[in-house]
Amino acid sequence: MGKKILDSRFLYIVLSILIAIGLWLYVAANDETPHSNTIRGVPVTFTGEEILEERGLMLVNGPYTASVTVQATNTVLTSLTNQTVKVTANVSGIAEEGTHTVSYTVVPPAGVSTNQFTVVSGVNGNVITVEVARYSSQEVPVEGEFTGSVAEGYLAGDKEDFVFSPKTVVVSGRLDEVNQVARAVVTVDDEGLTETVNGEFPFRLLDRAGNELTDLSVTCDVRTVNVTFPIQATAEIPLTVTFVDGGGVGADQASATLSTESITVAGDTEAVEAVKAAGSINLATIDLSAVSDGETLTFPVPLADELDNLTGVTEVTVTVRFNKQLEERAFKVSNIHCINVPEGWTAEVITQEISVTVRGKPDLLDEITDDSLLAVADLQDVTPAAGGYTATVHVYLNIAPSAAEVGVLSGDYRIALNLTEGDASRMAIPTPAG
Repeated sequence: MGKKILDSRFLYIVLSILIAIGLWLYVAANDETPHSNTIRGVPVTFTGEEILEERGLMLVNGPYTASVTVQATNTVLTSLTNQTVKVTANVSGIAEEGTHTVSYTVVPPAGVSTNQFTVVSGVNGNVITVEVARYSSQEVPVEGEFTGSVAEGYLAGDKEDFVFSPKTVVVSGRLDEVNQVARAVVTVDDEGLTETVNGEFPFRLLDRAGNELTDLSVTCDVRTVNVTFPIQATAEIPLTVTFVDGGGVGADQASATLSTESITVAGDTEAVEAVKAAGSINLATIDLSAVSDGETLTFPVPLADELDNLTGVTEVTVTVRFNKQLEERAFKVSNIHCINVPEGWTAEVITQEISVTVRGKPDLLDEITDDSLLAVADLQDVTPAAGGYTATVHVYLNIAPSAAEVGVLSGDYRIALNLTEGDASRMAIPTPAG
């Protein structure tokens, strides 16, 4: 059996092949004969680019690669690839735009010295052709556009409401491409927004016609910008006025017709919710003793600084109406007194009587006489000095009915008086009824 195996021709053939391969590998490993090999696609690293930039120039149409033909032993050639070999070229000698040829240097990988291989020069030597263009850098403004949507009851800001940081982008590159860029545009496209947008956003470069520039080789000093874009809550808020009893009219006996019944406001959610919780915006508190039936008043619309008036109405006219028939009568008031006369001074009232108007139902007015009225001047804030003064007086009605039934109409009631230094009594006037 064993003899048959040894006599097998097939076995001898296999052994012969293995021996031949082994001998070939041995010879190849120890072969010191140089062989040529072309390494294609070797990336080129440039030096001196900062010198180009100082001259207003830059390399374009990169990245650049070179095909390098080298001679070396087989052992060395196996370690020289486009991943291990480096090529460097110095472009500091270029002084103008256009096509230029520069020499390159081959840098071997670690473990291989320059005397272990030879670079085989081509027809033009060890050179590479590069393209140089005019360099430029400019700032362009950042703009925003909103293409998303807001939830019901919310309002998005205008284009002018965008806030950016930075406000401009520096675009650098070849002159002809940089000159095409007019602005950098940020797009906010979120849907159903309920709060102000704030965050980092990318941008697109547009030309003067608004077309997006997608094939430029320019660079920008930033990749994103911080964007703030307001989203406000909105609400329609009623406008009202408040009445105070007076002049024979109660608050429940008067009504108001407003030229604008409500306004729509916008602001952050907290501010809008606060004014909604109040129920209305009160334009004014109207003293009914100071108005007549059918009188029209004008009031500004008060609004917190945190809110915007989307309606745009800043003033509202209010017409006051009484729902009962009233009469007005004039009375002569001679019962005039001063209170809070400065200590050590005497006040002498010069005015003998003043005319006041009282309003109310006729039957109640019939009960009023001149003696039912009292005029009081409060001198508490007077800086005393001898001489004549004028003082405002408040007129009281000393009868039982309330100001909602009968009352003195407000007016500029004034008296003349003299102050003299000397004995004085700080007159105390009993609190008038009504």
